[in-house]
Amino acid sequence: MTFIHTTPSPLEARLLNRGGENFSPPFQGGVDAKRAGWFAVMTVAVAVVAAAPANGAESGPLSRADYRLNVTALAAFRLAAAKPAALASNPRDERVIPASLADKPFARMIHSAAKQATLDPALVHAVIFVESRYNPAARSPKGAIGLMQVLSQTAARYGVRNPAASPEANLAAGTRYLRDLMQLFQGRLDLVLAAYNAGENAVLRHGHRIPPYRETQSYVPAVLAKYREWRDPAQRPEPPAVTTSRFIEYLPGTRLDLSLLPP
Repeated sequence: MTFIHTTPSPLEARLLNRGGENFSPPFQGGVDAKRAGWFAVMTVAVAVVAAAPANGAESGPLSRADYRLNVTALAAFRLAAAKPAALASNPRDERVIPASLADKPFARMIHSAAKQATLDPALVHAVIFVESRYNPAARSPKGAIGLMQVLSQTAARYGVRNPAASPEANLAAGTRYLRDLMQLFQGRLDLVLAAYNAGENAVLRHGHRIPPYRETQSYVPAVLAKYREWRDPAQRPEPPAVTTSRFIEYLPGTRLDLSLLPP
């Protein structure tokens, strides 16, 4: 193979001189051979650069930033949930017992059972106060048992075989029953409490009104009064007043005449 002696270009000269006197390319054969080899290498390099796509008249050497994906409006691609008002800015510890209830008997046990049933602990305390005065051994002539005066057949609905076995078992059955009544009567506390005392069927038979039983008529306002006294005003709306009207106004201009309902 014959190498042609040529004068190195400025770029070739720079490459040849970059390594100093001790630099030599990976082949031998004299200066002409070295020069020819570097010429071949540079020919390939120039061809590769020439084949690269142009990036405008002012494009310069590519840098690492040229390969980075930049998103100018990053916030537009972020999934962000709206922060719930009040709760997110000032979260409350569900384990903290309000001061109005902290000194009551079985306070921590009642608080835990109420939270598990998604009930206001103040409401459960009010029911217990009126039902049993916090006596876990209380028993009514009709067979209601314990703190929440739960009947055995009612407790059996929730898998509690013996509501008198422990305060925990009694609270578990009573709070779950109260929760189901809240759902059945759509949160109307007067009807919920009337059903807890007299049974849900009695409230339904009387057209979604408090049954005309002396005990129930006294029971509902008594529980509501204690609930108003002990509830947390920052967390719960004012309980509805007990009414004996035959009308229920759900929305302004929307009124249900209970006398028209079948008995």
